[in-house]
Amino acid sequence: MAVLYELLLDSHDHEFVFTAPEGGGLYRGHFRERFWRPAWDGVDADDPDSPAHRLPILQWFTFHEGRHTQSTWLADDDVPEVARRARLGHKMPGIARVYEHVTPEMEQRVSDVLEARWDGSLLALDANERETLVGLLPHLGPVIADLEENQAA
Repeated sequence: MAVLYELLLDSHDHEFVFTAPEGGGLYRGHFRERFWRPAWDGVDADDPDSPAHRLPILQWFTFHEGRHTQSTWLADDDVPEVARRARLGHKMPGIARVYEHVTPEMEQRVSDVLEARWDGSLLALDANERETLVGLLPHLGPVIADLEENQAA
């Protein structure tokens, strides 16, 4: 993922990865309309002659479903509840809010398990899916090759 974020950051002069057209921060609705919906639903998906034509990835998938999926993955990977809640911007209920805090080790665990899932998802692609993905994001080609090499070792 770092490769993609670095490319995105290098593509403009803003300090943030995802920005409003003027370069400032995004409101939740702006992010959904400018980035989320076009990625999942496609752009001019029914018009292959359109210069903006992009096919949908997961039509009708919602941002909220993605949050639920992420929380479930983190629970499945034994990430403590306090770290899962912090990741999603939630607070611990009751007295746990007073006594439980996210440690740097927990933050690293969240990063490690999500990165492992990302790597696994790339390795799980079949040849056609990889070709399509690398066609859209050529910089992932070497990333996938490195993952395959490490997996074989």
